[in-house]
Amino acid sequence: MRVSRRAKASREPAPPYPTPRIVRAAIRRIRRIPFYPRTRLRRWLLRGAYNKGWAARARDLPDENPDAAIVEEGRLLRQRALDANRGRYAGSAYRVLLLRPGSITAEIWFGGLSSCMQHAGIPCHVLPPTSTAADVNECLETFRPNVFVAAEATTTLRSLDLAFLRDYKQRHGCLRMLIPVFHSGMPGGFSTPREDEWRRRLRARELTADTHFSIFEPEFHDRFVRDRAGPLTEYAAVPQACNPFTDRPLPEPKVYDYFMATSLTDDRLEVTSRFVQPIMKRYRGLWAGRGWGFGRSHVAPAQMANYYSRTRIALSPLAGFVPRYGAELTHRVYAAAACGAFQLTMPTAITGRYFEPDELIQGGSPEEYEALFAHFVDHPDERNAVALRALRRAYGSHTWFHRLDELVGHWNDWQRRGLF
Repeated sequence: MRVSRRAKASREPAPPYPTPRIVRAAIRRIRRIPFYPRTRLRRWLLRGAYNKGWAARARDLPDENPDAAIVEEGRLLRQRALDANRGRYAGSAYRVLLLRPGSITAEIWFGGLSSCMQHAGIPCHVLPPTSTAADVNECLETFRPNVFVAAEATTTLRSLDLAFLRDYKQRHGCLRMLIPVFHSGMPGGFSTPREDEWRRRLRARELTADTHFSIFEPEFHDRFVRDRAGPLTEYAAVPQACNPFTDRPLPEPKVYDYFMATSLTDDRLEVTSRFVQPIMKRYRGLWAGRGWGFGRSHVAPAQMANYYSRTRIALSPLAGFVPRYGAELTHRVYAAAACGAFQLTMPTAITGRYFEPDELIQGGSPEEYEALFAHFVDHPDERNAVALRALRRAYGSHTWFHRLDELVGHWNDWQRRGLF
């Protein structure tokens, strides 16, 4: 059933006029001008520290053999997870259409979730972020999902035929499960009051989400995402997880003292300068990510297990709102644990919900972080004992199969209550 443009226009509130991308980029650059000297200096100092570490003769060490117990335990845990979940939900009748947002985080998140859905017997189709409204409408009619997942970002909502989606829901019984966006009160300006009001009007006309979900903790959602001025939308937190199809220990020798792959942002630059620069000066590791000016510019997600297996310590200092507000544990924490890597991270208010203190080593200050690194880097037996416990925790509680169990529980509940 097609919805005419005239009918669509009469039912959908007009979206806020989008600021051209080039203008938004220019505004960001202008705002950052006062910080350019400090940013350039920090990057220059980090590059110097990285090069100094690689020149350190004290780190001319033989490669460290992989821990056979970790590799074998990882193999067994992975196989058990795959065997236990093969076709588990084949009789559930759920069919899921995912419209993937355009970020590396979403690529990893939706990739892990979709692969585990398909393995568990839930038909799942993923559309790329460049999909048009016509692409989505065609897939709805041909694939016939009863769960539709997308972001509630302004650009995504503008690209969708929301009236068609509402009509499809009414005809076929489909849950519109959307990832909410930070409202205009969130530090960093991720939205505007005008965009908040537009989404509020859409929800009032039942043109957007039936339910919300994301990787962020309920407390964080209540503070920065829940719209208290608009219609209430039920929220489910589904944390990040490891992917048994990609995250596993490999029998690789350990050649790096540390490994970190991350994009360059102002927050990441700040925490790296404080917590990691002293480590870079003394040790030989691999740093990866665009814009840093040293190390590797890119490591493909499919290669991450190889690098985690080849490093003594996987660095995971947390940046920005993640540690400040206890927003989430990043994907890196779960993936590194599932790869059998010893990792060094920072404490948050929520870490204890997912890992025990002896499974995840945490340094709360730059001095403590450096001291913990200096101790563990040359004590493989202690590192391996911690890594083995973290590996068991990741596969025992934090795979995408576990998150799928949570999602199916929510879908069953929402279906019983008539949300779709």
